[in-house]
Formats: sequence, structure tokens, C-alpha cells
Amino acid sequence: MNLPQLYYFRKLAQLQHYTKAAKELYITQPSLSDSIASLEEELGISLFQREGRNVRLTKYGKEFYKYVNAALNQLDEGIAIAKSKSGPVGGVIDIGCIPTILGDYMPKAMQDYKKKNPKVVFNIYQGHTLDLLAELKKGKYDIALCSKTDDPELEFVPILAQRLILVVRNDHPLAAKDTVELAELKGYSLTTYRENIPIGKIVRAVLREKGVKADFSYDDEISIGGVVTATNQVAIAADTPYLSQFGQIKKIAVSDIPPDTRLVYMVRSKKNYMAMATKEFAEFLVQHQRQLPDFMMD
Repeated sequence: MNLPQLYYFRKLAQLQHYTKAAKELYITQPSLSDSIASLEEELGISLFQREGRNVRLTKYGKEFYKYVNAALNQLDEGIAIAKSKSGPVGGVIDIGCIPTILGDYMPKAMQDYKKKNPKVVFNIYQGHTLDLLAELKKGKYDIALCSKTDDPELEFVPILAQRLILVVRNDHPLAAKDTVELAELKGYSLTTYRENIPIGKIVRAVLREKGVKADFSYDDEISIGGVVTATNQVAIAADTPYLSQFGQIKKIAVSDIPPDTRLVYMVRSKKNYMAMATKEFAEFLVQHQRQLPDFMMD
């Protein structure tokens, strides 16, 4: 038994197809078949069984895979750590982000990190929180930057506070104010995010506590800014770069919404393997790129 055999076994177990596995391993299919056959002969068990054009792990193969995968992950991490001692960390990091941080926070964070580690390559994907977290758990993303949900498989670390504000059209009566309290909004047609997305749940809880009614209709600040510009409605929204494109709106502070009400988190899976490049970037975000109220920085 040798190390290449174990890597071959893991790849075949993951893809369950000899041709696809051989292609990704840059070897011929006969070479892969011979290697697996030799491994099975040495172990004295069948690791795979045919299923049409595919293969699947036997019960012995499933048990063996758990140990092989854990061992190779440890080895890969050790190699990455050893390489990191000789210079900047390289690698590819796949990050899922909510759209509202792509215009300001993420570009700066990536630029700052690449000053230290220019070899790192970032792949950035945008989506809504629930979709991002589902793909994170599947392993599509290495980390996600989004809202928080209740999920014991994930670790959430706050890194960014986005202030919730009131948005009105410039000709609205409230536009004369720079600050309001939520109670002042009871006589107005108020709209905000959909209730079934994390930020919508946060806003709903705040408004209900103050006895303020609203329509919960929108996914993002673009939609909210558009409806405020086109109608006489007012809206509660996060103060993000998306609102900057609307020249006919006034942004007003809401004095009784705490500054830590809307938080963006750096999210990691507790179960998935994390490469050294991802670990270092995640730590960099926490140590050097947090934008939180002072009382949260202790």
C-alpha cells in the first residue's frame, strides 16, 4: 500500500466513476483499475461494487473511506502548514457573499489580504443567506459572509455591522429630519424586507417590539430604494452601497435601533475540511477586518 493508492481510492470514492476519477487524477483508467485492484487484494476486501457504468462503496469501503479521508486531510493540512513557513500562503478560496458587501467591504478585505499573500486566488459568489449556507454545508464554498441562522453545524463570527436606517424620498415630510424614533413612523406607509429572510426577521422583531406595522415585501436595498423613489412609502433598510445609486432619497438615522441590530457574519462549517489558505484568510477577517461597534470589539 502506498500514498498514491490512497489518493486514488479517495477520488474514486468521491466521484464513483472510473473514467471521471482517472481524468481528474491525470492517469489512465487501466492504471486506476490496477491500483484499486491491488489495494483490495492487499486489504483482502472489496472496496467497490459495480452499479451500471458507475461504482459505489461497499460497506467495507465506506468504513475504510472515513479513515483514509481523515488521514489525507491531516496530511494535506500538514503539507500546507509546512509550505506556509517558507513564504506567502497560496491557494484558491471560494467565498459565498450576500450582495450588499460586494461593493465596499469585500474588495478592501481582499486587497488588504493580497498585500501579504499575493498568491491567493479568490472566487466570489453572491446569493441570499439561506442559499449560501446550504451550499457552504455541501462544500461548494469554503466560507460564507452573510446573516446568522440557528445551525449547530456552522460557526458564526460577527465581522460587520450595517446600520438600519429610515429611507424616504426627498420630498417626503420626514425628509426634513436627520433622526427619528420608530414611534414617529406609525402614521406612515412603511415597508421593508421579506419576513422569511434573516434580515427581514430582524427588522420584524424590532418593529413589533415598538408596535410599528409594516409591509414585509423585498429582498434587498435596490428593491427598497426603487419603491421609495417611485412612491410615497418610507422604508427601513440597511445602509449599504446599493442605496447610493438613488439620488432622490434621504437616509435618516433611527435613534432607537441599536447599531449592532444588523450584523454580517463570517461563517465556517464545523464538519468540512478547511485548507490552510482559507484558515488564514478567515483569521485575517476576524483579526483585521472587523467593523463593529466599539462595545463589541473587546
